[in-house]
Amino acid sequence: MTTKSAQIASCLKPKDFKKVYATVRAILEENNRASNITYEKLHANCGSELQFDILKRFITDVETEIIPRSGYDPESKMTKCAVYFWVLNCVEVRLFITSS
Repeated sequence: MTTKSAQIASCLKPKDFKKVYATVRAILEENNRASNITYEKLHANCGSELQFDILKRFITDVETEIIPRSGYDPESKMTKCAVYFWVLNCVEVRLFITSS
């Protein structure tokens, strides 16, 4: 997948996508050097203003309902990053819609 097609699929403006892409890439590179990755570490590195407890409920739901059906390794760094950023995006969008 190209960066351009990823940007289009994300529904983010190009400027916002570049910022998110740079953040995710930096976190992945940093965490690839780490021996283990946790959602808490991702949250601390991401700089989200949301409290982690809000996200943890949804992360737990994804881990118990979706990941087992996906066939992906729930302990892999890539799966944890995908779950974290997907949940973060969903919660932020939901908060935006309900506050509008």
